[in-house]
Amino acid sequence: MADMEKELNNPAELDDDIIVLEDEEGTAVTFQFLELITVDAKPYAVLLPLDEGDEDMGVVIVEVVDLGMESEHYDAVVDPDLNDRIFAQFKKEFSDKYDFE
Repeated sequence: MADMEKELNNPAELDDDIIVLEDEEGTAVTFQFLELITVDAKPYAVLLPLDEGDEDMGVVIVEVVDLGMESEHYDAVVDPDLNDRIFAQFKKEFSDKYDFE
């Protein structure tokens, strides 16, 4: 999912760990925010898709880009090597919190 942005139409209805992003086709996708992790001095969010039919997608990793004034933009990590490095770091840091198969 490339170039996703946080959907803020009605944030009061969303739990703190639930975010809705829009994919490149404008379709809203709901995720559970798992963790924020820093790799190479850049922040990345590890997200779990919650929408029906997206369960097999696994986690989604997006770079968190601060736009200022409490606004964020999320860019999908499309480089498979970087994605693997971020996920390996996530597993290392949170192995006591999550069960990895």
